[in-house]
Amino acid sequence: MRVETIYIKPDSAFSAQISEWANSLGIQVEEYDVKMEEHSAEGLLLINENQDIEKEMFDLHTLFDKKHIPTQKIDVNGTLQVAVSNFEMWLRNFKCKNILIMGSDKLVKNDNLDRFLNRVSA
Repeated sequence: MRVETIYIKPDSAFSAQISEWANSLGIQVEEYDVKMEEHSAEGLLLINENQDIEKEMFDLHTLFDKKHIPTQKIDVNGTLQVAVSNFEMWLRNFKCKNILIMGSDKLVKNDNLDRFLNRVSA
């Protein structure tokens, strides 16, 4: 297991699903407040569908990018194997052990999110 901590947005249906998945893998989950600098997120994973990224997440991506913190975008409606391979390669290359995972609450209704999470070896 490469990932030690996953940070999630508080009070989010998407975050609840990510938390459940992470807990099943024995990965620690913590709530993330972007205004607090003590978090040690070493990377940002934006999960989206059809490249649709909400403004809040786009702004967060820009913030991480300006700080030269690795970011990765995954479209769960794209080719599953490509998404899984790209994510695992990103984790391997950047050695991110503490990552922030963000996504729209609409994604919890997308079966492709479960397919992606079940195939990933974080």
